[in-house]
Amino acid sequence: MPVHPFFALPRTTRPADWFERILPTLQVSLPLVTVQQAVVYHVLGAGGGVWSVSLQEGRLRTQPGAMVGAVLQVSMTSGHFREALTGALRDRACAVLQRLGLPLDLPDFTRLPVDPVGVAQRLARLQGSLAVEVADRELADRYRYVLTFGAGPAAYDTATTTLEIDADDLAALATARTPPLKVLASGKLRIRGDADLPLRVLRAALGDRS
Repeated sequence: MPVHPFFALPRTTRPADWFERILPTLQVSLPLVTVQQAVVYHVLGAGGGVWSVSLQEGRLRTQPGAMVGAVLQVSMTSGHFREALTGALRDRACAVLQRLGLPLDLPDFTRLPVDPVGVAQRLARLQGSLAVEVADRELADRYRYVLTFGAGPAAYDTATTTLEIDADDLAALATARTPPLKVLASGKLRIRGDADLPLRVLRAALGDRS
């Protein structure tokens, strides 16, 4: 069974390699649209940097630095960047796909039920920051990824809301293909801070204007 190149990236892959060399050439099935706002990634620590990723006519475009008018900013340490891209979290995604009997492939995003341009506009209007912390008992680590909405200062150490979930619980929910709203109501997530922010994010992402 063929394996998508993403699932074969070596652990030595650096953030600069990913954003500047690999991501622009990675074959990902995306809607044939252009979204003016970019997602800005802040990778903190050794080997880190700042990169902006945008969608241009169905292709991902990257450039160093923070583009003006970001829809979303994502902050993480270089170590936790590695765990998401080529380490523990990527390996758990592989295990989930294998349990489901699915190939190691990226999803087809061309048939999204929402308009990517509208989603970007709604997310950019949100205020606050959302930290997602995934506890890995096996490796005694806690992976932290902070989403800051809009173009203000990117948060990392502090966030409006923090979502905590165990890595094994996250894998189980993914294996069960649990819808996002049911994940929030599953009791597996622990929420600190503004408890309404995750729901507002889901509504924006799913196209709910209420």
